[in-house]
Amino acid sequence: MSYNICKHSRKAFDFSGMLLKTGIINMVKFVMILIVFIALSFLASCTAAPQYDLQPYAPPAIQEHVYIAHPLPSPTKPPPESGTELAEFDKKRQFIDTLIGNMSLEAQVSQLFILSLHTAFTYPSYDLERFISESEAGGYILFGNNITTFEGTRALTDSIIEFSALPPFIGIDEEGGTVSRLRGVPGYAPQPTAREVGASGDAINAYNAGSIIGEALLTIGVNVNFAPVADVLVNPQNRVIGSRSFGVDPDLVSDMVSAFQAGLHSQGIMSAPKHFPGHGSTAEDSHFGAAIIQSSLDNLSSVEYKPFIRAINEGAAFIMTGHIIAPEIDNLPATLSRYFITDVLRNALGFNGIIVTDAMNMGAITDYHTCADAAVMAILAGVDMILMPKDFDDAVSGILQALSDGTLPHARIHESLRRILSTKIAAGLIDFSY
Repeated sequence: MSYNICKHSRKAFDFSGMLLKTGIINMVKFVMILIVFIALSFLASCTAAPQYDLQPYAPPAIQEHVYIAHPLPSPTKPPPESGTELAEFDKKRQFIDTLIGNMSLEAQVSQLFILSLHTAFTYPSYDLERFISESEAGGYILFGNNITTFEGTRALTDSIIEFSALPPFIGIDEEGGTVSRLRGVPGYAPQPTAREVGASGDAINAYNAGSIIGEALLTIGVNVNFAPVADVLVNPQNRVIGSRSFGVDPDLVSDMVSAFQAGLHSQGIMSAPKHFPGHGSTAEDSHFGAAIIQSSLDNLSSVEYKPFIRAINEGAAFIMTGHIIAPEIDNLPATLSRYFITDVLRNALGFNGIIVTDAMNMGAITDYHTCADAAVMAILAGVDMILMPKDFDDAVSGILQALSDGTLPHARIHESLRRILSTKIAAGLIDFSY
């Protein structure tokens, strides 16, 4: 019996020891995990992007907004000259004014918009016809979900034109690299990132990329490419632009933008350099909220405007604006800023083409403005075309209401309509016999 007692006591002792050993092991594991967590947190803090002391963004109402006056660079493009050029200009203007006069007010306003297609629209259909005929937009933009094959997408774009009262712009974001709607389409050769092209130092590579992309777009019936990215990568921590920029040197970026644009033009594709006045110095992504320009006014003029000036002087049909704020200059995003849109881009840089917004469904706009207010503010600032409003009907209603109550003069939308129709004539979408 005593033997049994000893035996069971030994078992109890062994069991207690096992528990003690297990507890010590668990404690050691916990301490090791804690040490690893602290080390990883320390490394993350060392490598995190720099934080900027940004002021809260709270734009005032339209009526209260006053921008700050600043010296501007000299115009780089003169107005039309007299003689034959002026006579041709007047003839075209009379034709355009007749077109405008034959349009309803709703149709005029709709021409100021570029809309995205439903993801189900990949081929001609009754639903597509109804969408196009009811929207009467000035343009449409394709995304990857709308693109199948070269032949299938050409059938889609041909039907968009067929269903439209006036031939529309058909646009796309095809920059190469990470922003490519054609990637995966059979027969298309994806192009490198702008960073890789810029790093080569040879502008012929940018021209070739633009030409290859332009040839593919021509094949599928696209006439506007919202590219190239003309942003100088002033802030290397900028993740939304990153590899989409040709580089940090404004002269190199200007050369690459010029060559890429020339490649597009060689295939008959209109370019839309972006994102004016320059998204390269921001730390934030305007897709998700306010993005602040960290550049000074002097740096904007001497660095970030350079590629845009080059593109303008070499025939850019569009310039796309960025939803970026320069607190030193204006408390509104550039897209809604009369200073940046009219005073700088239109008057100082002499751009006579179409000013188009970046997508207006981005957080930098929708977090602070209704669709109606944002549309009116953009047009008042001098924008010609509004890309992808979050709610097209609300945006149109807002402009119609502003026209009705006198907030927005009719002459202002007629000014944009003349540019839009004039560009469509120059691109061969509309001719004088239309």
